[in-house]
Amino acid sequence: MNNPNKYIGFDIGDKSTTACVIQDGQPERFKTFRSDVPSMQAFLQQQRQEDGGSIHLTFEVSGQAGYFYDHWVDRVDSLTVSNPSQMTWIYRTPKKNDRMDSRKQAVLLSVGEIPAVHRPSREGRQWRMAIQHRKRLVEQGVVIKNRIRTLLKSQGYTRPIKGCSGWTQAHEQWMKEVADEGPLTRQTLWRLGLKDLLDGLELVDKQGAALKRYLDGYLAKQAGWPWLRSIPGVGPRTAEAVLAHTDEVKRFGRGKEYGAYFGLTPKLDESGDSRRIGHISKQGPSVVRGLLVESAWRAIRSSEALRKFYERVTAGHPARRKIAIVAVARKRAVIRRAVLLHGCMYDESLVGGGKE
Repeated sequence: MNNPNKYIGFDIGDKSTTACVIQDGQPERFKTFRSDVPSMQAFLQQQRQEDGGSIHLTFEVSGQAGYFYDHWVDRVDSLTVSNPSQMTWIYRTPKKNDRMDSRKQAVLLSVGEIPAVHRPSREGRQWRMAIQHRKRLVEQGVVIKNRIRTLLKSQGYTRPIKGCSGWTQAHEQWMKEVADEGPLTRQTLWRLGLKDLLDGLELVDKQGAALKRYLDGYLAKQAGWPWLRSIPGVGPRTAEAVLAHTDEVKRFGRGKEYGAYFGLTPKLDESGDSRRIGHISKQGPSVVRGLLVESAWRAIRSSEALRKFYERVTAGHPARRKIAIVAVARKRAVIRRAVLLHGCMYDESLVGGGKE
């Protein structure tokens, strides 16, 4: 007797999860249980013991997707993390509830139409989280610095008395002296806020420096780092973000797919004889996309071929500078894929300044 495949869709909520089971020759079955790993595993084990059929599971990507994936990948025959934004046009239905969402996933899984999301290894996900954490620390530091500037200006300090410029050690020392200047009175209570902000900035800087040392050491062990480093304008922060989010470069069949993954390709609206190119999609990891654009500005200053390409796209129109720099970032994404795919150093002579 053949044991038919079981296709299971999970709709995972904060407190409860609804599962839909689709199996040949059987009516659709639904069950709701707690959204914790033991309850979910107990359900999967029960499905396995009923008739020994193969278990194929899918659930939507979320912040907990990696955690759930690690617990279930060895307990089912196949596990797919789905992209809900791409399922709306594949499976159209006016109804939306937990049962319908779980059924939608199970049905699409059974016919092989689930839009799957690539799942990196646990180590790769931790690397991405560390990169994102460092980005947040940098942003937090910028917010604190802006609050310090605003507070000082409100008290008449438009510039450091000692003439130090920029956010230097001398500048920070001057601000500490201002915060500790004389006894506190009703007119100088603002110095308490300044001192707290400076303490907060010092803590963020220490955390950022420690994280940077770890990330630098981890990046140095990655095989693709020397190849990316040879590309003009690519520093360690850009390289690590590209490597962490690329994961397996061979999963991108073409350079255009690689650029699209980082949200650098324009949207296309085509109907009949009308063809309109819109703004870039901005899909994929924003932390990488921002770094790619930043490094593109550096690259056009050091690479003659990329500068010519940038100038060709701008065509002398200042209003096209943003369009041109995104085009450079997209072109450089294709270059990054090439050096990672072939394991080679950057060659300026192979970069044309003409078509992308």
